[in-house]
Amino acid sequence: MAEGEEGGDARAPPVRLWVRRVGVYCDEHRKTWLVAEAGTLRARIRRVRVPLGEALCPSRLPPSQLPHMWQLSEGEQYRDSNSRIWEIEHHLMVRLGELLLRLMPSD
Repeated sequence: MAEGEEGGDARAPPVRLWVRRVGVYCDEHRKTWLVAEAGTLRARIRRVRVPLGEALCPSRLPPSQLPHMWQLSEGEQYRDSNSRIWEIEHHLMVRLGELLLRLMPSD
């Protein structure tokens, strides 16, 4: 098992991602993730080191197709702050991380 700086599995996807400011998310280890590509059904985010700066309250952010928070759920899925399910289509953790998420159709 590859151990990360904080003692977690460096190959594992983040457990939580919170919006920090427009286009920037922060994980549970205070690592920053930038939105590389976003649409209504897919999001590609990459772990890139950027200054955290001050976090904005979600109510002060402009409207976005992306949620304010993702929480790792069962299997290869995230549940967002709107209770929608996003499937992990691609997850790569080599030096920098990358996640490609696809919004699942609601039942």
